[in-house]
Amino acid sequence: MAAHEPQSFRSLLVNRQHPRHFNSGRSAKRRSLLAAVLLAAIGICLPHGVVAAAESAASKALSPRPSGYNEAGAPAEKQELRFQAVEIIAAIPYDLVAQFPKDKTPAFEVKRVTVNGAEQSQYVVENRGIINLHKRVHGLEDFTVSVLANWETGKRYEVVVEGTDEAGKPVRLSVAQEAPKKREAVKSSSFGSPTSEFPYHHVTVQLAKEVIQPGKVVLVEIDGKKNRDPRFFNMGKPHPAKSVKPGEVEGESYEGRMDGARDFRIVAPLNWTNGSKHKVWVKVAPDTGQEIVYESEVTAPGTGGRWNENWPYATYIVLKETAGLLRESEPIHLSLGLFADDIKKPENEIRVVTYDPTSPKADGNGYVVAPSQIKSVTVWRDERLLNSEERDPESKELVHRYDATTSVELLFQADVQPYQEKVYQVVYGNPNAEAVRAQTDLKVSVGGGMSQTVENRDYRFFLSTNSGSVEQITILGEGEPVLLEHKLESNGAVHWNPDIYSPPTPWVHASDWEKPVFDQISGPLMHRTRRYSPLPHMDAVTANVTYEFYPGKPYVLMSSFMEVGKDLFVQALRNSEIVFNHAALNEFVWEDALGKIQSLKIETARKHPIHALEIPPRTPWMAFINREKGVGFANIMLAFENGNRYGQPPSETQPYFYVQNGPWIYWARPNVYPFGGLNFTRMMPVRAGSFYYEKNAWMPFRLAKGDEPFKDLERTQKLLTHPLLVHEWMATDDRTPEKWVMPILTVPFDEGVAGAVSGHKKQTEEKKK
Repeated sequence: MAAHEPQSFRSLLVNRQHPRHFNSGRSAKRRSLLAAVLLAAIGICLPHGVVAAAESAASKALSPRPSGYNEAGAPAEKQELRFQAVEIIAAIPYDLVAQFPKDKTPAFEVKRVTVNGAEQSQYVVENRGIINLHKRVHGLEDFTVSVLANWETGKRYEVVVEGTDEAGKPVRLSVAQEAPKKREAVKSSSFGSPTSEFPYHHVTVQLAKEVIQPGKVVLVEIDGKKNRDPRFFNMGKPHPAKSVKPGEVEGESYEGRMDGARDFRIVAPLNWTNGSKHKVWVKVAPDTGQEIVYESEVTAPGTGGRWNENWPYATYIVLKETAGLLRESEPIHLSLGLFADDIKKPENEIRVVTYDPTSPKADGNGYVVAPSQIKSVTVWRDERLLNSEERDPESKELVHRYDATTSVELLFQADVQPYQEKVYQVVYGNPNAEAVRAQTDLKVSVGGGMSQTVENRDYRFFLSTNSGSVEQITILGEGEPVLLEHKLESNGAVHWNPDIYSPPTPWVHASDWEKPVFDQISGPLMHRTRRYSPLPHMDAVTANVTYEFYPGKPYVLMSSFMEVGKDLFVQALRNSEIVFNHAALNEFVWEDALGKIQSLKIETARKHPIHALEIPPRTPWMAFINREKGVGFANIMLAFENGNRYGQPPSETQPYFYVQNGPWIYWARPNVYPFGGLNFTRMMPVRAGSFYYEKNAWMPFRLAKGDEPFKDLERTQKLLTHPLLVHEWMATDDRTPEKWVMPILTVPFDEGVAGAVSGHKKQTEEKKK
């Protein structure tokens, strides 16, 4: 190759950096590494003649070695052998590294390497951590030769490196050293904070494949206590001198099986604190020979440990974001079953925390305390059952079937990045803790009767005195407040349904209730009202309606349920009705089945009693809006189910949504509705046991500026219809039996399987004997 040809064809090196040697200048070295790898790849693909040309005197003079690895005057490394675990570099395994210092090393090409006289077919030559595929030693820096010796403890090894210099003269270097007297079985130990894979504080111990043999873990102890939740992994490439049995694949072993050819990793839950010391004890039963115990004494790092030692217990919650949306202060509802003896006052004790040191909300230890609210607490402590004695019929051992349990319904706010899996910890067990109340923008003002006003930064809802239904809505946020109301007929409510019309009984609605059964949960993260009662004049038809309000969220969640207790004939059975007057809103928009936004001008639409518009019953979202005022009110559908408790087909007749334009504007979803057709005198059946459920999000909103006025609405709809996935992890408690307990299945009844003998029959026969 001529001197004018590109230098890339002359530089045929691959970089590899030893972490123990280099701690600075990483960016420049990484760039050199990338370039060298690329050039090496090019060199590998070249014909033999081209490679030879690339090694011309001109190319050598240009010194293709990357800069920054061997500064002038840097001290030389000592000549030695390094005995280590098996590693792989450039697809070549090695466990013995011969190191030669620069001040005793000429420039030459390595042509032969022997270990204790045995020639090695594979070896790797490196100049100060940079692989040289041509096995050249530059003579200006320390170099190493790495080979697989499968070394034995206490044995002496000699590595001889031979080659020729540029003048063709022979070069011979050697280094000899005795192998360590002992090879450590524990290759490494480390601590971990909760992750999605291991959603708890944990310790990891890795056993070296050079030492271990095939077998099975029979016990893991930490600090003298059995750990009941360890996980086991056979990791990495097999040792070249060991074989792997068929069927033993890399990865997790659910039975603690150690294949003996790969490194073996044990990951065990451990509530470590910053700087705490622990002893891990692993007992293994080899396939041949006596049991072996591997021990490791480890010290935890200074960060990432448990949030607070005063809270000794934790349940871990993994949240997974799947829609690619940023979740800020996302409401997360949990129902937790905790050992009653571990928690005294849930309202005071419980905290929800996450280790997130990069968060601007994190404290000095990297933890974020999430706002939380207790919704309910239920304690199960049936002393009769707890103190009853039951024995296994075969082993005669006592059966432990029950533990006193405190069930906590909990709400907290989570911050989760798009597609992130994040772990939150519900910690408890501190009887001296005091209750903490979050400060939010959710405000509740109670009036006379059932009336109350609920407000946050985006809206104000007024609930009526007699029924508790929504009577007025005010859109807040930026700009002047905009009032939305009805108040033209009957009770004047905005939210009317569920309803039913079974003449000659008058048409009745949930908004016609007068003092139904009512309860509420009120706190800084959620205000929830629930009403339940038979519909007026319809004792056989019961309904419930629930509203949930949240701080900092633009929506209100509404759910309703109606059940028919006896056979009826009706002309109307509807839900999801919202009614406004014409003062503020003049257009109806919705998302159709193809995901396109459609529009209807209310004032030019068909008039009552003819429906202005009919659309599918599962329309994703719909809204009344006013473009001039820049406001709207939307309904986002979250659930819609009709059924029958007795297994009959649901009593429904082609449900749909319709929009009506009269003295008012409204939408409703009829499930049975001959009254809405041209032949409105028909009476249609509704079977006993029929039920009708819905869940919607209501969103008073301001239109976004620009070409996408509904982008905030569409984002909210996506958030609500793609909730975070929630998974709970709790460590196995010492109180839980180690053996699985057969549930009570057949003693009280005969399952009716032909030829089978139920537990009840068996016990009866035993008594007769």
